[in-house]
Amino acid sequence: MNSLLQQRLRQFLVHSYLYYKLDESIISDTEYDRICMELRELLKKHPEADLPFRKIAEKALGDEASGYSIRQYPPSIISASMHLLYQNNYRQQMSFTHFLERFGARVATESHG
Repeated sequence: MNSLLQQRLRQFLVHSYLYYKLDESIISDTEYDRICMELRELLKKHPEADLPFRKIAEKALGDEASGYSIRQYPPSIISASMHLLYQNNYRQQMSFTHFLERFGARVATESHG
């Protein structure tokens, strides 16, 4: 059950970021609502589960049950969101670097010096 909880938590955060921060979506509103409701129930059933980003989700899933109130997303969620969006909606149209530039981001490069 913990893996399902982790999966729903990541789905909620990724799709919230896409929708509320980038004005993009790769799932229907109905599917997003289902993820929110399922996550809310899973969090209630497993209060002992120590999960990354749990507090962010619990706060956002309060009264509104959406990611609208999330102001800052963890870098790993942003990265996963951008990769998923690119793969689903933009891969055939442009390079990943161009895609990131379109959203005001860039590919980080390591300096070996």
